[in-house]
Amino acid sequence: MNNIFEKASRVETKLNRRQFCKIAGAGVLYAGLSAYSSAEKISEPISVKKPNIIFIFADQLRAQALSCYGEKNINTPNLDLLASQGIRFENAVSTCPLCAPYRAMLQTGRYPTHSGVVSNWVDINPNQIGIAHVFKQAGYHTGFIGKWHLWAGGARHVNKYKPTPGADEFYKAKNAEPEFVPPGLNRLGYEHWQAFNFHMDFNKAWFFEDTPERLYMPGYETDGETDLAIGFMVKHQSKDSKPFFLMVAPHPPHPLWDEKSTPEGYMNQIPKELVFRSNVPPTHPRRLNPYEMRSYYAMIKNFDENVGRIIRFLDNSSLGENTIIVITSDHGEQHGSHNRTDKMVPYAESVDIPLIIRWPNKIPAGIVSDSLYTPIDHMATLCGLASVSTSNTCDGMDLSKEILGREKADREAVLMANYVSHWDFFQTQTLWPEWRGVRTKRHTYVKWLAGKEEELYDNIEDPCQSCNLAGQHGLTQAGPNISVLNKMRAHLKRLLTEAHDEFLPGTAYGEWYDDQRRLVKTRLGLIKTN
Repeated sequence: MNNIFEKASRVETKLNRRQFCKIAGAGVLYAGLSAYSSAEKISEPISVKKPNIIFIFADQLRAQALSCYGEKNINTPNLDLLASQGIRFENAVSTCPLCAPYRAMLQTGRYPTHSGVVSNWVDINPNQIGIAHVFKQAGYHTGFIGKWHLWAGGARHVNKYKPTPGADEFYKAKNAEPEFVPPGLNRLGYEHWQAFNFHMDFNKAWFFEDTPERLYMPGYETDGETDLAIGFMVKHQSKDSKPFFLMVAPHPPHPLWDEKSTPEGYMNQIPKELVFRSNVPPTHPRRLNPYEMRSYYAMIKNFDENVGRIIRFLDNSSLGENTIIVITSDHGEQHGSHNRTDKMVPYAESVDIPLIIRWPNKIPAGIVSDSLYTPIDHMATLCGLASVSTSNTCDGMDLSKEILGREKADREAVLMANYVSHWDFFQTQTLWPEWRGVRTKRHTYVKWLAGKEEELYDNIEDPCQSCNLAGQHGLTQAGPNISVLNKMRAHLKRLLTEAHDEFLPGTAYGEWYDDQRRLVKTRLGLIKTN
């Protein structure tokens, strides 16, 4: 797509919201999207044989933060509505709860040991088959809007193993826009591109198209990305339009949770006194000063309202009849649970993510599934729903028959992992020590890299995971939980073999990348480089 802002300045090109909404449709007049009324009708598209797909995933949105998953502090009426109109998964798991590894699993349908992405700030291997390649081959128009984070960007010349003072500034001085992903193989098959690799300027959000010029969204980031998404869909209503496959990836509710990053007017919708999960210690800073948690909820309220805008647009355009909507997240956030913040740990607050899928008159309304669903399943499942052939490199399971109400998925356990102990560097045993784990419908099992420590939780009886059934340093003697523990150990052994995962220390994975953080090999061997 050509630069829709016609030589927008890298320094400060910012349109007002009405101008932005007109231009977002690239020639289609569609102003005032945020005020779109259910009474308004837009041109009716012809029905297409294959369904359109819009896949929306927020960053750091834990399942427990939505009212349809039991949240008490806020309500999320639009997401709840969507869940009532389709299927909601109770056991959707972020099997590697970190931004870039999740994104690589989503795009390729492969284990991190196969895709090669086990950390942030690295280039994904562009010579592998991605979900956009598959849908493009099937005749779809593909698009990506929002945060990409599968590009080394400003960290390209930063030491792989430890912080390097001044290295990122040096690189940025020579590369004015390091978060611009140029057209070509590194976009993994996406044709339409209104995206950025990484930034946290939520109230002054910018993105790129096909040139390294910053284009600014009016208002809050998630609002702007919703405008862009609706503009994209407006273009695909004509009777000659191919079906579309669109991913939308807002960065909020990722931190920073401060005044500068919070959407204007939303904090007053959040209670000043919050209810915290029982596994947050009474003296934890998030509990004592809940501003960050309130900011997180404010971002979620904004996300919910934007999901509502997309639902209303689809339902009033008749695109909704043949459009699959997927809502999910890359991982959760601890917010003090288990005395931790951030992610990269095996606990429910980090790995439990929302997953809601709607397809009117095809997916039964109001279904709640307890089946295990992982990021590597999206490619196979969406291909199954759209009757598109998937890639033979995909490791995931096709759950489309369960989603359509035809048969229950047959899966007992899935693999979870944290490969490195720092999200930006290939370290071992530092802030987030490495672990491998197994999730079943009932239990979570964790094996830590260091020592013999194991953890086992009954997630039904103990949803806050307060009682380690494995006991200290692992349970080896006979006891009431030994059979479960042994079964989980056996699952882990099998799943590690399936993923070609040797449970290495985080430093070992640095060898998979060159000095510019470009992937050169995976556990499957050397890979083709450009």
